Amino acid sequence: MVRIFTTIAVAALALNLVACATTQQWNVSGGDRADGVVRVSYEYPEFEQPEVSDDQAMQIAISRCNGWGYDDAEPIAGQIRQCGNKDGANCNLWTVTREYQCKQDASFAAHLSK
Repeated sequence: MVRIFTTIAVAALALNLVACATTQQWNVSGGDRADGVVRVSYEYPEFEQPEVSDDQAMQIAISRCNGWGYDDAEPIAGQIRQCGNKDGANCNLWTVTREYQCKQDASFAAHLSK
């Protein structure tokens, strides 16, 4: 009987942990065309453990850089985590932002300088 209750308790705990993991999507959140910097962000509620795709963030940055006339993008080290909405002393919505530097193909730049 104790074994059944233990199994049920472990299963309930596992379901709770799975419910807390959410998949978040990156979105363009800003940038500077002249400086070739793209910002991508996602938001997640307090007490959730977001799952995000680094590949998705990179593809979004490359797409934006391409739209601006650049050839590629590379991540700038680090990320910014800010409280998007405070509820008293707690933050109930977090925003995570990464920056990417747009790059121009060196052979293209050399061609322009001639």
